[in-house]
Amino acid sequence: MARSATLGLALCVLGLLAPRAAMAATGRVVPPVATITLEGAIDVPSAEYLQRAIAEARRDGAQCLLILLNTPGGLGEAMKGMTEDLLNSPLPTIVYVYPAGAFAMSAGTFITLSANIAAMHPATTIGAAHPVELLSLPQPEQPEGKPAGRMAGKPAQPSSGVEMQKTVNAFAEQIRVIAEARGHNPDWAEKAVRESATLSAKEALRLHVIDLLADDPRDLLAKLDGREVTLPGKRTVKLQTASAAITEISPSVKESFLHVLANPNLLLVLLVLAGLGIMFELQNPGAILPGVIGGLCLLLALYSMAVLPVNYAGVGLIVFSMLLFLAEVKVVSHGILTVGGVISFVVGALMLTGSSAHWLRVSWQVIVVLAALVVLFFLFVVGAGVRAHLRRVQTGEEGMLRRRGRALSPLEPGGEVFVEGERWRARALTGSIGVGEEIEVVSEEGLTLLVRRPAPAGAGPGGGSGASS
Repeated sequence: MARSATLGLALCVLGLLAPRAAMAATGRVVPPVATITLEGAIDVPSAEYLQRAIAEARRDGAQCLLILLNTPGGLGEAMKGMTEDLLNSPLPTIVYVYPAGAFAMSAGTFITLSANIAAMHPATTIGAAHPVELLSLPQPEQPEGKPAGRMAGKPAQPSSGVEMQKTVNAFAEQIRVIAEARGHNPDWAEKAVRESATLSAKEALRLHVIDLLADDPRDLLAKLDGREVTLPGKRTVKLQTASAAITEISPSVKESFLHVLANPNLLLVLLVLAGLGIMFELQNPGAILPGVIGGLCLLLALYSMAVLPVNYAGVGLIVFSMLLFLAEVKVVSHGILTVGGVISFVVGALMLTGSSAHWLRVSWQVIVVLAALVVLFFLFVVGAGVRAHLRRVQTGEEGMLRRRGRALSPLEPGGEVFVEGERWRARALTGSIGVGEEIEVVSEEGLTLLVRRPAPAGAGPGGGSGASS
């Protein structure tokens, strides 16, 4: 009986393992599909994330890399690096604009068309790749007979319109080359750059801008099963994605943190916190914590300014506004300095990135909230610190001046007095003072108080009558 049970268990185990063993023997083990999610503005951390994901997916034996994309656009340098990584990827890449309501605008259009396979959810949008920044893409050669950028060793003085046209030409040529390399519609791709053309997912499929539509990642993989992809070196790979496992490559802590920093709203917050922390520390030396927080925020703001197209005139206006608020605390201007500070702060925040791209503009809500907080901070926190510095000293030699007490022993002229709850050695400056008489502190010599009888009510500082003759 026990032998029969053992035999039955062994047969069950073999039955479960047999299909896997057969798949391994016939080479039908399906490699997984690696996936990443690119959401928000395209920036330097996004480019580093993609580059690392391609290397990691290849190292782990993934058959392809699926990129879920939802972006309003991004920076030219980061976009250029990402398109190069996709065009030269050693394993198949698939860009899928997902989920419903997502879009691949501006830099997202370049990235989508650079993948081996471009796909979209039916309720998504692509296009509007007209450049809004003078980004470092290769500039096209000027036609013969037209002036180049420099002539006879003197710098040319082209108008901003000419510079923008050169940039548009460079972007248009770049996206056309990318679309032709991936078999997408190059005419529409160029139109997306020159005219900010946009398409719905269904129109993009009809015009051969993308390869297919899918309702979700699993539906996409089912439709891709059996499709052949050509990689660099004319190497062809056949996808087996219908039953492939999906493994996610998550962004590292560093990539996630730096991606968050590449946000104009956060940059403004960091600049404000840095200014407030450092100024509070200067007004109250030894507080330590505000200075540490201000210094850290300043360092983070410097990184953010390194990856965003910052207009330093805007930064200067924000710093100037804080100086005006600080001056308002110390100078009676009847609100003029405060009004000037608010105007300077708002204008500086609007100019901070110097861009017309909506994803690079600081939110009005953030500007209003921060302006109100800065005004309150200077009027109450810094103002309280300044008023504390102006108050009469309560301790030490200066704190004892004009204090009153009583004599504990005859002052002829030395003796003891009781002042502010303590016994002191004292010396009378004029005449003698009896026990119990009231005294007033005039000055201090070491640990000995110099005292006198208080001036009568109505008398001046010298003890005489306060009335004029």
